[in-house]
Amino acid sequence: MRRPGVGAAVAVAALLTLTACAAAEPSGPPPPRPVADCNLTMIPKSTDNPYFAAVRTGMVDAQRELGGDLSFVGPAAGDVTGQIQRIQSGRQRGSCVIGISAVDSSAVAPALDAARADGSRVISYDADVSDGSRGLFVNMATADELGRAQFDILARAMGGTGEFGIVSSQSTAEVTNGWIDVMKAQLATPQYRGMRLVKTSYGDDDAKKSYDAAVALLRAHPDLRGIMAPTPIAMEAAVKAATDLGVADRVVVTGLGNPGTQAQLLTSGRVPAYVLWSPRDLGYLTYYAAAAYTAGEITGRPGETFDAGRLGRRTVGPGGEIVMGHPITFTRDNVGRHLHDFETTG
Repeated sequence: MRRPGVGAAVAVAALLTLTACAAAEPSGPPPPRPVADCNLTMIPKSTDNPYFAAVRTGMVDAQRELGGDLSFVGPAAGDVTGQIQRIQSGRQRGSCVIGISAVDSSAVAPALDAARADGSRVISYDADVSDGSRGLFVNMATADELGRAQFDILARAMGGTGEFGIVSSQSTAEVTNGWIDVMKAQLATPQYRGMRLVKTSYGDDDAKKSYDAAVALLRAHPDLRGIMAPTPIAMEAAVKAATDLGVADRVVVTGLGNPGTQAQLLTSGRVPAYVLWSPRDLGYLTYYAAAAYTAGEITGRPGETFDAGRLGRRTVGPGGEIVMGHPITFTRDNVGRHLHDFETTG
């Protein structure tokens, strides 16, 4: 999340105050309703991000199979104030389900709590919210798998030695912070004692800020041998920074990439490999989970199962988490086979 200035901080505070004043104690869980009779508000981190456009495609796939009125709305950029406004709009229109990929897990919680008190069921997907503010979280893969998969690519490319830095998204992004924690744990093992993390920077999923962060990192650490970019925007920016500074031949860039828009990073050899999953499947699974939730087929208790269409039956895990599957490591050899997962609808 961008560090808010005085004006932005005041705006967020005002929204939270209005939300708190309007919230009421919930009278109990809302009655079950079939998704075909519901409207669903799904809020991405940003609508300008091609990744979330592919998530929307998956939701539309599921909507065509199940019915329902889908409203996929969010801020153009990763802005918590814009997300809170969309939560409030969903609440006002009486959405059966409000789903969100949170920019800031804590900041959106009061608005989500107010929506729950008014009878909306709340789920998160892609990026979770604070405990107690949602019933389900649809996760792409476990944090451990995603952190290890990204780090393994970097470690292999660096030969297990040398300095590297991280250019991440928002400092408040719990999902990416979780991956980074896994990477730091890997660094502490004897296998990677020759590698050293020199700095973690945050570009707020903004192309210019991520580029500037990568440039600053490269200039401050002339012996840098790698950049970990656990977000596609940061990866593109880091590759450009290394190229512009003439160090692309000795600085490895990897992390999280989007084959839908960044296949050329692999085919050109500028990135050896990167990690992601199917955003289309994530959107599809999220919609099916929302449908089962609003129909009362699942409540968020561990062990519950539901039908997820072409993805088969799925199980709710501890903490209401539904894990989609395993991360995919994309290379120049396999990226072309997965482009269907990154298609977008108009």
